[in-house]
Parts: sequence; structure tokens; C-alpha cells
Amino acid sequence: MNQLELAPLFQHHMVLQREKPITVWGRGPEDAMVTVRLDGVSASAVIREHRWSCVLPPHGPAEGLTLIVEMDIPGFPVTTVKDVAVGDVWLAGGQSNMEYFLRYDSHWEEIRRQPLNRQIRMFNVPRLCFEGQQKDVSDSGYWFGQGEKAWETFSAPGYCFARELQPVLGVPVGIIGCNWGGTPACAWMDPEYLKEEPLNRVIEEYEEAFRGCDLSKLRRETLRGYAQEDSPEHGEQWKAVMYGLNDEEQRQWKKDHAWDAVAPLGPWHAYRPGGLYHQMLEQVIPYALKGVIWYQGESDSGHPDLYDGLMETLIRCWREKWKDDFPFLMVQLAPFHHWLDCTGENYAEIRRRQEMVAARVPNVWTVSIMDLGMYEDIHPKRKKEVGERLTLLARGCVYGEDILCRSPELASGEVSGNTITLKLVYTGAGLQWAGEKPDAFRVTVDGQEVKDYQVTLQGDSICIAMPGAIQKECVVSFAEEDYVEVNLFNEAGLPVKPFTWKYRAE
Repeated sequence: MNQLELAPLFQHHMVLQREKPITVWGRGPEDAMVTVRLDGVSASAVIREHRWSCVLPPHGPAEGLTLIVEMDIPGFPVTTVKDVAVGDVWLAGGQSNMEYFLRYDSHWEEIRRQPLNRQIRMFNVPRLCFEGQQKDVSDSGYWFGQGEKAWETFSAPGYCFARELQPVLGVPVGIIGCNWGGTPACAWMDPEYLKEEPLNRVIEEYEEAFRGCDLSKLRRETLRGYAQEDSPEHGEQWKAVMYGLNDEEQRQWKKDHAWDAVAPLGPWHAYRPGGLYHQMLEQVIPYALKGVIWYQGESDSGHPDLYDGLMETLIRCWREKWKDDFPFLMVQLAPFHHWLDCTGENYAEIRRRQEMVAARVPNVWTVSIMDLGMYEDIHPKRKKEVGERLTLLARGCVYGEDILCRSPELASGEVSGNTITLKLVYTGAGLQWAGEKPDAFRVTVDGQEVKDYQVTLQGDSICIAMPGAIQKECVVSFAEEDYVEVNLFNEAGLPVKPFTWKYRAE
């Protein structure tokens, strides 16, 4: 090649991560020398196999910088990237609930009237799932700010996270959207990480899905399916679905769209193992990050037993590729019953698996949104609250502020006579109901469910008075349902996480 190229993220108005080495990379003519300069500091590298990478030393917070990239070829034009900021950069990853556009959020009218915050900058990685895919990605591939055209189709949780975080930090915040609706976790990791048991089941099931198919026909069907999905007409019709349809409207939608072309699973599908890792995420690696916010899991509910392994492997994959053990903040799935052809079956188990990941993997935390679910919509509309809770979690767990930032969790329990006392942590000044006491508890004694118990709150404890003394064993579960309405909170307004507690007499 005869031209110098920078990786897509290196454009005007970009945000670089403070206090970490800054890797700048791209492509260019073989054997040429590339020099990168930023704020009086430079680094050089020789282009090998048309690829180059330079590493600048860490830089403190700054704005209005210029990145200069040039080659040692006489007369070759210098590349200049203007209005460069240095602050904190977060990646917003996952499926449709992270992709969820700002314009669909129930707070959109309030959000759009807020004063501009020019220290927040956004970048959407183009949602292209195979080489040469043709679709409108005009809202992607460049840095932009609040109020610009691409803003309303940016991740609502991602933007609201940045909006809440930036004033606290006092430095520029960049948020990179790298997400795609409906995608399983396996789509976002290097397939090499899926070869060992039991995760190899994901690869086996994928290959079985199109075994024996005519690949040329499969490709044509895929192109036809994506042409239908990406058409302007379908995009306009889909807006109504994302704003929210009731049950009757959903049935009509399915009837009206029963014969829409659908892209089959195969080598050109967005959901294939490793597909979006190679097509999207690799565009970001190794752009230095402060951390990742992650909202995904709905499309893995068919294999809930694999989800903790998938997420632990995904986090390991990303951290090894970046060579950085950056934090992962995960959103637990919201309560949900049904939407179009989807159900919330196994969501309770996915939430348990998400908690297992946070317990076992360092620098991983979860945020609960058990009060934000919708019975007949897989997409909760209050994403502003999701972003705000992720910000609280980041402030406390990542930035080290001494604040109440985590949802209450069960710590211990005991039985005295006919009373069960469950002690929780992260309650602040104490637990409190919002509205009527919910039917979120399930209590069984000696294998029989008990209904006539009384629940009271005492500071950080839940007290359950039973109709009689507990002789042998008892199990108490809270919000361990696919769909449930939680209205038990801590002082910070964070809902109590699902839990199960078991007791057996000595």
C-alpha cells in the first residue's frame, strides 16, 4: 500500500486514556518509518507487513492537543488529528439493552434539554458483521458530542453513565459503543478461547446449525435477511417496537412480519462465535481503556449453565488481548416475562451466574436493576437509571470513593424460635420498602411452601416471623424468579439483589 492509515479511533475530537501508555497504530508502506508526536513527546516504529504501532508514554488529563503522524518518505503528507483530549475512556459492550438508543429512553425529552457537556465524547464502532457488508453506518466510525446527529442513536446506558461520571471526575470522558442487539457472549471473544470443554459446545452447536448446507445459498439468504433488516422501511417500523408495544400490538407485529426475510446462522451472521470480536472489537484493541460496562446475557439464556464460564472466559480474553486487567461492571438482567417470541425463562439462573463471575473474578462487579423490569418487554425503558447505577458502582469500586454504591446482598441468616433473621450488607442507614410490601419472598419449611408469614425490616436485617417454630429445615428465596417486582431498597435507592438462604437444624 502507498498511503499511511491510522486505526479508526484516531480521529479529530478523540479521547485518550490518562495515566496509561498510549498505543497508536495503523497501516502503511512496507519498511517506512512512522513517527507519532503528542504534546512534545514522540515515538517511532518501522512498518512491517504493512502494519505499524507506536507507544507514547502516559499523559495526564488534557484538552486541545494535536496528534501528528508522519513517515520518513520525502514529500509524504503529514497526518494531523486535532482537538485531542486525555481523560478516562470506557467501553460500552453487550447486546440490545446496551445498544438501546437514547431516543427510546423514557427520559429522552429530559436528557435532550440538558446543557451541553462538551467534555463527553462518544464513538460508535460500526455494526458490520462480515467483510464487505453494505449497510448504513452513518452514525458510527467517528467521535461526536452531545447534540450532534449521531447522539440520539448512541447507547442510552453508555451516555448516561458518562454524563453522570464526568462532573465527578472533572476530566474528559470518552465512551466507545461496541455492541449489537441479540448477540451472545461468544460473538465477542476470540474463538480460540472456546475450544475447551464445556464451552466447545457453543462451537459445536454453531457448526451443526448449517452442517451440510450449500454455503453459496446460505450466503445469499444471509445477504437477503440483512438487506431486509437494514432497510430504511424496516428501520422505521422497528422504532415502534423499541419504543414499546403492548401484548396485543406485539401479536399484530408478528403477524404483519411473519414473512420477513431472516438471516440464517452461519459464517456471515452477527451471532457466530468470534464474528464481532474480529469485525468490531479488534478495531478497538489495544486502545487504552479505564474499564468496561457490560449489559448482555439475554441471548445466552438457552444455556444458563454455561454463562458464568462464557463471561469469565470473555473477560480473560479481553484482558489478555489488551494486556490490562481493567474493571468490568456488569448489569444483571432485568426481570422479564415475554416479548415477541422471547421469554424470560432462565433469567433467574443467568443472574445467579453473573453473581458467580463477580465473586470469582477480580475487579468485576454487578449492578442490580431488579426494580426496572417490564412484564411484556425485554427492553426496560429507564436506561438513565442503569447508567446512574453503573456510575455509582464505578465511583465506589473503581475510583475508590467512600460512598454507598452497591446493591444490598445477603450476608448471613439465623433462626430463633419461629423467627428467621437475614442480615444484609451494603444497606447504608437501613433497608426500606417503596410502596406495598412485594410478593418477592418464597419460604418453604420441611419441603412445604408457607404463605402466612410476616416480614418486617430492622435496619440492615429482614425478619420473617413464621406461624410456628422451625423444627428441621427452611429455605428462603428472594426475587429468584424470571419476572418479579422488587421494591426493597437500601439508603441509596438500590434494590436488594436476589438471594436464596437455606437452614437445617443441627
